[in-house]
Amino acid sequence: MLTDRLTLFVSVAAFGLLLLVLEMVRRRALAEKYSLLWLLMAGAILMLAVARPALDRIAPVLGIYYAPSALFVVGFVGLLVILLYFSAVITRLTRQNRIEAQQIGILQARIEALEKSLVQSRDEE
Repeated sequence: MLTDRLTLFVSVAAFGLLLLVLEMVRRRALAEKYSLLWLLMAGAILMLAVARPALDRIAPVLGIYYAPSALFVVGFVGLLVILLYFSAVITRLTRQNRIEAQQIGILQARIEALEKSLVQSRDEE
């Protein structure tokens, strides 16, 4: 009985996550390329929760004796993968941001130099 409730809870939570991600994409609060990871994660957990025989076969291979615990292991590993991916994205964006800030600084210095030379050329006339 406990296993059925746990499976039901995990299934409802995974389905809720699917709906939440789709709604966030619809409202443009989450980009499509990032939503794919969340959709895959929720789909995998939902499939494992619904396909109990597959879960019962996978759990012993992973060394897990209580099969529903495998759902949480899959979820945890999936979240680690998502965190690693987002860390890579943040690293790339930080590098791009630094480069853009440097280019803006260079352009600002050029503008100031041009304005200064323009003022000097007006003063000479």
